Order: sequence, then C-alpha cells, then structure tokens
Amino acid sequence: MKRYTAALFILIVISITNHAYANNLGVWGAVFTIEEQDIKEFIYARLRQMEQNGQLAKLRATFITNVKNHIIRPASVVGLTTTDAPKTFYYDPTYVLAKDITDEKGGLIAKAGTTINPFDTIKMSSVWLFFNADDPRQVKWVQAKAKQYNYTKYILVSGNIKDAGDLLRDRIYFDQSGVITKQLGIKHVPCLARQQEKKLQIQEFAIK
Repeated sequence: MKRYTAALFILIVISITNHAYANNLGVWGAVFTIEEQDIKEFIYARLRQMEQNGQLAKLRATFITNVKNHIIRPASVVGLTTTDAPKTFYYDPTYVLAKDITDEKGGLIAKAGTTINPFDTIKMSSVWLFFNADDPRQVKWVQAKAKQYNYTKYILVSGNIKDAGDLLRDRIYFDQSGVITKQLGIKHVPCLARQQEKKLQIQEFAIK
C-alpha cells in the first residue's frame, strides 16, 4: 500500500504541474524581486485542498481500482494465435556457463564453459497448459486435457485470472509479457508442454 500511496502522490504532482506554462509579455512597469513559493508547501496545500473537496479520495479510489483490474487481468501476450496446423517441437534447456561460478569464499563451483541441463537433476512433475481464457473453445479444451494428467499447471496468455481460477478450481499462472512463450518458441495456443527425457516437448493444438 505504501507503493500505491507513493505512486498516487507522483500522479497528483504531475496533475498539478502539468498545466504550467510561461509567455514573454515584455516589460510592464517596475521590476521587483520574485519571491517564489516553496514547491513543497504548494504541493501540500494543494493536497489539503483536494482532500477537503473530495478529489483526493476519488483519485485514490480510481488508482486502486485500476491496480486491482490489472492484477486480475494483466495485458495479453501479443502475437499468439490459434492454428489449423498442429505442431510438435522440442526445447533444449541446455546452456553453457559464460563465467566461473564461485561460493562466498571464492571456491570454484562450476567452471566457465561447463554445459548444464536442468533436467539432469530435476524432473517436471506436471504438464503446462497454455491457453487464452477469453476463448471458450480453449477453455473447454483445457478442461478436457487436464483430466488426462495427474498434475497440471494452467498458464494464461490472455483473460481474467480470477474467473479462470474459479472455473478450473485451481491456481492460475499468467505469462507476463510473454516471457515463457517467447523463451520456448510458442506461437499458437492452446499448447501443452511436458518433459521428455532431457528436453521439453511442446505441442501446439488445433481447435474447432
């Protein structure tokens, strides 16, 4: 809530100063020393005025509503579409260390150039289902597909997190800014990802 208050304060400052302008009107009579009002005093005075006339409460309520709406419905992942040509491909999570990894005492943990695959030491216990909750066809697909597996992670690329969670009766994740789909090379949804030996098998499905 402190972060919201700070952001609200900044918005108010911007709204107060946004209309400031200056014009050269020439010389009109004697010139006197300008005594500027302290900017902090001006802002606090404006805040008190807004609080008294109810503007501050309205601005705060609007800000909180916008934040809540964004949490429930984040921005959709751009560029993902449905497909008529289902495809299966693989993602290899293997990577090569660019530099040495050491502990707090300087001891070498892994040397630069070492090849690492997370699937050498871990195993995925669930499948990942990527889908657009704003598409009823994809929601039905997810409901049917989830019954085939013991553990499922639902990952939205678009839609209302709360509504999807209530419908599927499970925790819902959201691919913020398309970080996961871009990393895995996913172009179409609905999509299923699961571990196959030391790679991630990715299946893009066609839906009617």
